[in-house]
Amino acid sequence: MSLRWKIALALAGLVMVATVAIGAVSYRSTRDRLLAEVDRSLTEVDGVVADGRLGRDALPRRGPLAGLDAQIITIDGTIVESTFPVEIPVTDDDVRVAGVPRASRFATVATDAGDYRIRTIGFPRGAVQVGRSLAETDRVLLGLRGRILVWSALVGGAAVGVGLLIANRITASLRRLTSAAEHVETTGRLDVAVGEHGDDEVGRLGVAFDRMLAALARSKDDQRRLVQDAGHELRTPLTSLRTNLDALVRYPEMSDDDRDAIVADLRAEASELTDLVNEVVAVASGDSSDEPYTAFDLGEVTAEVADRYRRRTGRTIELDATASPVVAQRSAVQRALSCLLDNACKFDRSESPITVTVRDAGVVVADRGPGIAPDDLDRVFDRFHRADDARTLPGSGLGLSIVAEVAARHGGGTTFARPRAGGGAEVGFRLGEVAGDPTADLTGGTGHGIEPG
Repeated sequence: MSLRWKIALALAGLVMVATVAIGAVSYRSTRDRLLAEVDRSLTEVDGVVADGRLGRDALPRRGPLAGLDAQIITIDGTIVESTFPVEIPVTDDDVRVAGVPRASRFATVATDAGDYRIRTIGFPRGAVQVGRSLAETDRVLLGLRGRILVWSALVGGAAVGVGLLIANRITASLRRLTSAAEHVETTGRLDVAVGEHGDDEVGRLGVAFDRMLAALARSKDDQRRLVQDAGHELRTPLTSLRTNLDALVRYPEMSDDDRDAIVADLRAEASELTDLVNEVVAVASGDSSDEPYTAFDLGEVTAEVADRYRRRTGRTIELDATASPVVAQRSAVQRALSCLLDNACKFDRSESPITVTVRDAGVVVADRGPGIAPDDLDRVFDRFHRADDARTLPGSGLGLSIVAEVAARHGGGTTFARPRAGGGAEVGFRLGEVAGDPTADLTGGTGHGIEPG
């Protein structure tokens, strides 16, 4: 059963229950009211039967007894005289009233001619039973029951119709969402706009669905661009490998020095290709995005990475770090630090030391390389972006994009790149949602603090 029919039937059921409940209360109230009126008419005979003697000939046809019937019973319940057209049985309760002056009881008695409302009035020598037929009352109640049933059916039918209208209006948005989801499943296309807006739950769901599809579309575009850019970047080292291998095969008589040079190129290209593949995999997989967040000192982790690069490259790396507690993904931060030091070691061909500064959840890596052209400052963190003067250097152009991704993952952190005073460049990041002054100077008092870039 569809949701709209469930809503319509539920609404109709509620309306029917309410209608039947109101009808039952109205019926009971009307019945009680009619019986009260009959009982009131039976109490008006008190003055007429005050002497306890009443016969068929003494029953007046006008006045308080008009329309009533009566019968006299003795103390033992024997009927002395009766004007009722049918036999009215005398019960034990009636006998208990007989002989008790001013005692009285009301009862509804079922007979072959219909129901009668009987009042038994006690006297010293017996009792008088005065009654009235309830045929008219029963006809009124029967008509009322019929009207209640008819109106309940009509209201129930109307409730079903109104429920369907309301359900169609409510579920129309859900049907559009379902159609959009089925379209995405069938075609794989994410450019589907639901177009549902509003302050209610369905409207907010439509907006959230549109945003989800837009996010998925952006993610799909990013993946496509990543594959395209990776394919473009992989062609260069692969072409170089193929060329060198062809040279080895085509010129077997080459000198040992030339062969050694080609083998060295092959090793360098293989190493670069390995680094490129690793970086592509890191970007595509989110680089430990599921790693738990732990508390550690950013300065200590930076010192560990700096020591590793000193041993690996033989470069002088100066570290200026203060205690900087953070809650972050440790391996992801180490990866970002490695990318920064890789970038600095690659571009700085001088013998000048590379300086690393750590302050308040932020890291600055400064080198004395060629610096960054003004036109490239806003693009150095883009995937596969490489400046014109860096295209002959090894690397994939993915390192700084990994730094930006790690920083953004930690509380909306920021990255920056700017020229260094005296030549070179300063590149770094700051993690978000950590203790510390976000405007603190991270360059050890040189006047160049971190500025979000």
